[in-house]
Amino acid sequence: MKGRLLQLLTQRAHPSGIVLCSEETLIDRLGWSSIRLRAELRQLRDATMIEILAPQPFLVLRLKKWSGSKRETAQMAGPVANAYSYSKLLQPKLLKNSYRPDQPAAVDELLQEILATLGETDARAFEKAVQLYSPSVIRTALNRVRRAKAIRKNPTALFRHLLPRIARESRQTN
Repeated sequence: MKGRLLQLLTQRAHPSGIVLCSEETLIDRLGWSSIRLRAELRQLRDATMIEILAPQPFLVLRLKKWSGSKRETAQMAGPVANAYSYSKLLQPKLLKNSYRPDQPAAVDELLQEILATLGETDARAFEKAVQLYSPSVIRTALNRVRRAKAIRKNPTALFRHLLPRIARESRQTN
């Protein structure tokens, strides 16, 4: 039923109407097969209710009829709805103050950003990355994953591949 899918996408939407989600997550939440999910997404696209910006398995789409004023929807979806809101931290003044290792809230926020961007659910898988790499390196890698037009394996694999490269590049420029 398109209504359930559209409702789930609306709950996961960023205030600008952008939705980041993996195919697996949608299938798990809806209890559908991948064939049915793709058919329903095609129907929503054909009805001009959504615009697919990046195809599956890591789906990025824009809700066409989105006012951006649905605060309660964004709050219900939790941190996943704020997938792009972390880009505010990329402003130089805020970036410098964005990471405090002694503040567990900063670490949790960074983990939530990783999970939301990659469409993952297990924070434990990324705790070591948060310990080993600076937040600026992590956020740079996440931004590159978000901008990627074509991903060979999956967003998580790309993210893990980019981390050491970006860390190495940042050391060379400093």
